[in-house]
Amino acid sequence: MLLGLQLMPTHAGEHGNEADTALALVRACDEAGLDSVWVADHFMFVDEEHPEREVPILESFVTLGAMAAVTERIRIGQLVVGAPYRNPALLAKACTTLDVLSHGRSIIGLGAAWHEPEFVAYGWPFPPLRERFQMLEEAVQVVDRMLTQRPASFSGKHFTIADAYNDPRPVQQPRPPILIGGSGEKVTLRLVAAYADMCNVAGDPAEVQRLFGVLAAHCEAVGRPVDQITRCNHVSILIAADEEELAARQEAHPDFAGIAGTPETVAERLREYAAVGSEYVTFTLADPQDVEAIRLIGKVVPEVADL
Repeated sequence: MLLGLQLMPTHAGEHGNEADTALALVRACDEAGLDSVWVADHFMFVDEEHPEREVPILESFVTLGAMAAVTERIRIGQLVVGAPYRNPALLAKACTTLDVLSHGRSIIGLGAAWHEPEFVAYGWPFPPLRERFQMLEEAVQVVDRMLTQRPASFSGKHFTIADAYNDPRPVQQPRPPILIGGSGEKVTLRLVAAYADMCNVAGDPAEVQRLFGVLAAHCEAVGRPVDQITRCNHVSILIAADEEELAARQEAHPDFAGIAGTPETVAERLREYAAVGSEYVTFTLADPQDVEAIRLIGKVVPEVADL
């Protein structure tokens, strides 16, 4: 089992500014032996503790480019890109550039997008859910063709490209892996079966097992072995060095819902997901800017590596 941290929006903190904080965290992830680090593709959220202001959010692709420059081995990706936000040919160019900048360490995460206030505030149309999924299905095909064909063409209801060149080519061949995120049984997991290399679902182990079964059925329907897809799930983790520290952290996060414990306990809980077929866990941290928490996760990495 491999582990990847999804960075939450970062405040300036002790590191200088928001970018310095994000880069300090990704360096810690690289040193801790995590397989990947991910950023969300969002633009604005209301700060729940201070509703009069917004959460500071760095743009995802610029941030990932900076992360590629300051790390050596960790993979980097989006969890996940909102397909309606960008022309998919431009998205493919950005994904390719990121793979070149990182010397072949990028993962492409795609989704249908959901946060309507961003669309309204930034002046983008917010299509109905069905249409957004149509846009996602077309976008993943455009991205795939732009990264594997030269030139690339595609004609769809929402997007069209004609003899589009995308040079330089990605370092990873035939292209970086594509992850489609979400637990939707009728559409999202069908799109995973048809187009993606990785899924990303959520829930307790029993629910994750059930969703992997749904994915397997979709794969059977399209004639694709489910083992061609890396099966991933997402969790939240609150980690502490010992029971005393754990009690203090839980007191500081009374509403936390997820995996909580010492490195040994966290590893044990992750084994429950491995037992139902999960090969990869992405996670957020209850203390998202705590470098020491990342170091503690580093102790979990070898405990689950052989699962």
